[in-house]
Amino acid sequence: MKGRHGEEGPIRRWAGGPAGDETILLDMHVHSTCSRDSLIPVKVILKTWETLGILSVICDHNTTHGSELLAREMHIRGSDIPVIIAEEILTLQGEIIGLFLSEEIPPYLTAAETLDRIHDQGALSLVPHPFCTFRTTSLGRSGLDRLNGRIDLVEGYNSRVLREHENLLARAYAMEKGKPITAGSDAHTKAELGRTWLAVPPFGSPREFLRSLPEARVYFRPAGLEARPVAPW
Repeated sequence: MKGRHGEEGPIRRWAGGPAGDETILLDMHVHSTCSRDSLIPVKVILKTWETLGILSVICDHNTTHGSELLAREMHIRGSDIPVIIAEEILTLQGEIIGLFLSEEIPPYLTAAETLDRIHDQGALSLVPHPFCTFRTTSLGRSGLDRLNGRIDLVEGYNSRVLREHENLLARAYAMEKGKPITAGSDAHTKAELGRTWLAVPPFGSPREFLRSLPEARVYFRPAGLEARPVAPW
């Protein structure tokens, strides 16, 4: 995971997207109005892609409907960027995100069974905001340890985590266990879109995406603060 320093100016100078650059920008954690607590219509999320070149991975609570709607709209516009079908699933132990899903996964299963269902689809598992104490749905250290060998990705940058040391704990855990790190705004309102993203090489499959993450660059902006590129981790 690499930071980005300097090079001020429009995002498109280095970020790619509709302008044709080879780099893909991904905000790995966004909620649409298909989540009951989000105020962002899918069409607004699509506009972020069209204007800024940042493709949001819609991880709605317990449904893939939002990311399926985005995929449909991207297809209509002729985009060849693979849209990641995703879902933030509430398990009995805490929240887990499934990425590259082909089928929706029901909530309230055990975390282990949820991981089974994610991996049975050839999809990837991502643990969001694992050390966030503001939420009651984070897995925490004990949950991570129980599932460690089966987790693919750890969210190391979440713009809605109130205490920065909790993001730091997530990154430290990921490094300790050799897990790739992701970054996401966790946006629930329009103003939060485009705060945080990964810049990754093109990919065509879950495994290609996984392999691309060590070379990813991350741009991180906590909620309510100015944007800042992060130092290499």
